[in-house]
Amino acid sequence: MHVVCYRDSDLSSTQRQRIARYRHRVFVEMLGWPLPANREGSEQDEFDTAPSLHVIATDDDARIVGYARLRPTTEPYLLAVHFASLLNGHSAPCDPHTWEISRYAAINLVDPASGCHTDVGKAVLRAAIVQARARGAERLVCCTSVAIERVALRWGFRMQRLGPPARHAADLIVAAGIEFDARTLEALAPKTKAFLDPFHSEAVPTASAAQPAEELAVRRLPQRQAAATFPITA
Repeated sequence: MHVVCYRDSDLSSTQRQRIARYRHRVFVEMLGWPLPANREGSEQDEFDTAPSLHVIATDDDARIVGYARLRPTTEPYLLAVHFASLLNGHSAPCDPHTWEISRYAAINLVDPASGCHTDVGKAVLRAAIVQARARGAERLVCCTSVAIERVALRWGFRMQRLGPPARHAADLIVAAGIEFDARTLEALAPKTKAFLDPFHSEAVPTASAAQPAEELAVRRLPQRQAAATFPITA
């Protein structure tokens, strides 16, 4: 498995379409979320613009198996614009030290029924934290389901609700924050030396269209493990 990060402005049209189709398959077709989509089976919204970052996990055949979008809260972002009601009357974060993670998923579309495995989800989240920290972030915020919130807590990192849960379509969802504290970093740390540990790397590379994509959090996984089912956030 390979995990890379692209600035939105550096995505090629082909890469952008691959992301949009993956997100459509996961969030619109599989989960049934009422998201903006076109007839070609692509899902994009108003936050797929600079300065967003796109974290992409691919398998050995270059198929997308995981994804997350990062966006600074100093710009308009999903939670603030569309899910502010989850904040219990509080203002949405607008802070250079707080970034949003959205459209976070780890599903192998070749075999979506293969079951959940945490390696892909953790690798994508780990790379997202590396990229956000490199830009001065100290926490992530997100809109997620209560079911996935429980999974995150079982992983061991500190996830704090920003308001009470609310019903949205078929899900009970909640706004939450993830602090980049020792507990979170330890919970996400690779458990094997087969990983390149980005938490202790001197440089945090970001791929661009002008140069080959550099790998961030890399592990060669057996195919049965790389086929994960792990939708996380709106």
